[in-house]
Amino acid sequence: MSDTKKIISFVVLLVMFISSPVCSQILETDETKLFNPLTDDITKRLPPLRVLIDSAVANSPYVRYEELKADYYYFEMLSQARYWTEHFSLNLDANFGRWTFRDRDELTRIDRFYFSESIRDNLAVGFYIRFPFATLIDRRNRINKQKKWIELSFTQREVNSRVVQREVIESYNLMVQWQNYIRIYNDYQKFTLIQMQMAQNQFLNGEITTAEYARLKEIQTRGNVEFSQAVAEFSKHYQLLEVYTGIKFNLINVLR
Repeated sequence: MSDTKKIISFVVLLVMFISSPVCSQILETDETKLFNPLTDDITKRLPPLRVLIDSAVANSPYVRYEELKADYYYFEMLSQARYWTEHFSLNLDANFGRWTFRDRDELTRIDRFYFSESIRDNLAVGFYIRFPFATLIDRRNRINKQKKWIELSFTQREVNSRVVQREVIESYNLMVQWQNYIRIYNDYQKFTLIQMQMAQNQFLNGEITTAEYARLKEIQTRGNVEFSQAVAEFSKHYQLLEVYTGIKFNLINVLR
């Protein structure tokens, strides 16, 4: 019986020894997925700014729209270059079959009831040219206009690209800025909490007036509001970067 207990104990210890590194690895992996704005640096947890900008430009529908417009105007230019061919026409008519005729005397208005049948095959080929002078004279001008539309689309694409880059840079810097504000307001919030606890004891002991207690309470409330606003602004710009870049950063914002 004692040997059996020893075997069971050995097995339990072996299982615990094997599973312990696995559990610690899982916990460590989960911990690395967490992001704490109070202690971590957001710039070290996200891709570099240059990568974020390139991804935002590549995923921007405004940039893609102008690229599609440039392609459309390119095909319009090809149509204008080939438009002169519409003034040439080749017609082909073919008739095959059995034809039945009835002979009628129009003077006497009497049908002679005379029917005749014939088999006819008709084939006609025609070719014509209708070439207005405007088509010939204005052809190069119409092609140049389409080329300008292509240039305008590429220019607008560059404008949209720079707007997207500016938005990413602004959101990125504001996100970093608001993370700093979170740390500042968190320290301020702790200070006002301690100050409020001291003021509460002083108020109960009659050392400060009600007006002074209300003033300190307002300061504490304002500190809590500013801290909450900083967290909200940080989260907003974090989410905007996800929308702009099309990348899910998968960071869990936890304020410990």
